[in-house]
Formats: sequence, C-alpha cells, structure tokens
Amino acid sequence: VKILAKVESFNPGGSLKDRPVLFMLAEALASGKIGNGQAILDSSSGNAGIAYAMIGRVLGVPVELVIPDNASDERKKRIMAHGAKIHFTDGALGYDEAIREVARLNETNPGKYFFCDQYKNNNNWRAHFETTGAEILRQTEDNLTHFVAGVGTGGCITGTSRRLKQDLDSVEVHC
Repeated sequence: VKILAKVESFNPGGSLKDRPVLFMLAEALASGKIGNGQAILDSSSGNAGIAYAMIGRVLGVPVELVIPDNASDERKKRIMAHGAKIHFTDGALGYDEAIREVARLNETNPGKYFFCDQYKNNNNWRAHFETTGAEILRQTEDNLTHFVAGVGTGGCITGTSRRLKQDLDSVEVHC
C-alpha cells in the first residue's frame, strides 16, 4: 500500500483555502461583480478568511469577514495583519451564527458588499476541479485508487472528486 498526502501549507496563505478564494475572487473581478468601492464579504472559521484578507489586500479591495469569536488568536491576527475588518459572532452559538450574521450584513447594506458566499459559490468547487484534482492526477500519474478528504464547505471534496472520477472512473472517494 502506498499512501500519498497533498501538502497545501506552502500556499501563500498557508492552507488549501487559497485556491478557491483566489478562483472565486478572480471570476468576480473578471465578470465585474466587484466594483464601485464594494468590500468583499464572507464568513469564515479562519483559513478562508486569511485567504480573503491576503488576496483582497493585494487587489486593493477592502475585506470584511464574519467569524466566531472563539477562532484561534493566530487566525484573527493574520486576518487583521492583512487589513481586513472582522465582525465577531458569539462562538457559543457555533459557526452557523457567523453564516446567519454575514447574510444579515449583506441584506441590510445593499450594494456595499460583494458577498462571495463560499458555500454556494460554484467557483469554490471549480477551483479544485481545475487545480487540485488536475494536480493529483498529474502527480500520481493517474495511478490512484482512493481519495480521502475532509469536508468544510464541500468545495475540495466535490471539485477534486469530480475531476478524479472524470479521468479515473474507478477511483473511490471518502470523506
């Protein structure tokens, strides 16, 4: 048995989330969805937030994030170091409260934000179809029998598995 792991910690933001956030924001910019001084808005438990803050800073686009107040201090500091504004929710209410709060912010401030909505944004899973899945196929020389990944937004497991199954219909996917 040969077990391989894909290391994503060398991405600029330090996680797999750099891929979909870059993909989602690049598409939004290219299609004109971000403009007129809008801020990028989304909820995060940390890693996507770091990616939004970092990429938004590079693009010169303000970023506002909603995160639970019990997110790690390291993540909060990294997000703020890139200049993003953080709206905190009560961690005791769980991550779902951050999702509810980001929706409230977006609804009560029409036009102020580009709400990226990583959970519903098809470019989340497409990023992994185009990049992660393609890289795994190339790096394993199509000699792959199983793929195992965790589930957060579902983008990685969805996009990567779709790409793997397109080229290797016998691959088994587990989360």
